[in-house]
Amino acid sequence: MASVGKVLATIKAVITRLVFACHGIIAIWQVTVFKNNNEYWYLASPILLLIFEGVFTLTVKKNQEWKWFCPSVFIYLGLVVPAIWLLELHKVDLRLQKKANITYIETEIPIPGATKIPTDMWVTLIEQFLMLTLIVGRWLLPKGDLTRDQLSQLLLVYIGTAADIIEFFDSFKDEKVATEKVLVLLTLAIWSWSLVQFTVVLTATKSRKSRGTAHRNSSRACCCSIEVCAIMMNIVLQDAPFLAFRLLIIAHYKIINYMNIFFTCKNTLVILLQIYRLYVLHLEKTEDTNGDSVYRKRKKPKTSERKERRRERKQKEKGHRRKNLTEETSIAVISDRKQDKIDGGRIR
Repeated sequence: MASVGKVLATIKAVITRLVFACHGIIAIWQVTVFKNNNEYWYLASPILLLIFEGVFTLTVKKNQEWKWFCPSVFIYLGLVVPAIWLLELHKVDLRLQKKANITYIETEIPIPGATKIPTDMWVTLIEQFLMLTLIVGRWLLPKGDLTRDQLSQLLLVYIGTAADIIEFFDSFKDEKVATEKVLVLLTLAIWSWSLVQFTVVLTATKSRKSRGTAHRNSSRACCCSIEVCAIMMNIVLQDAPFLAFRLLIIAHYKIINYMNIFFTCKNTLVILLQIYRLYVLHLEKTEDTNGDSVYRKRKKPKTSERKERRRERKQKEKGHRRKNLTEETSIAVISDRKQDKIDGGRIR
């Protein structure tokens, strides 16, 4: 069974890296078609690193993924993200040319057996499949030190994160944002920055409570530290940049609509809840280090007095038992002596 599990894990690892490479090749192919320049195929060079990383993981590390960092996902992002940048900038050029009333023939890619797909649809598909591939790829990759519970929680976190990132990309649908090249570049930069969190494997799953109190406190403190890192990473890489961008387009560029206001309020609320969660974790950590709850500190003298009273009662009970035993033994000895004298007199 162990050998079969290793074979399945190896097949999953190979399939995942093949999917990463295929998606990157499709994205770069679209860049070469839209730019009408085959020199952009040099963007496919990270595939060599992906092959080397796959061989190293399968041979040297014996199909065990890295503990905190996922290099295959990092290489995959380095393969696809530059292509998406070029495609989005190509879309901006098309919009600016249409705004300037310059006739430009939009590229359509014919696919055998399917209708012609326009440029916007190709870019949207590549971006959507990027998030889907990241989630499915993390699921297929070997768990490493992660348990099944931790992996399931990590995948659910990835789904929520991917939904927020896709919503952030809806900023391109606004005409004012789409025609401002500075805002497009800023959006792409923040989007790329938010994708870094997929390369870090952190999970806030708490381990089961053990029988030993010391082991329980140490494991809880460790889990809290992991959860704190995950929350801070989420704020720095996603929620804070998203909030700053939306405040910028509302305050400076005066782009005020329902979606911007809603997502601004949403990011603000998420950051406040995460800060509150950090505060709760800090309280839990202080309670664990003190050995008892903060709210029970005033009751400690009462519990100590009760313990002392119980000890006194136990000592008194032990004293009474000893007295009773000595009295019983003395009475038994006296009765035995009397019986011996009587028996001795009868013998005489």
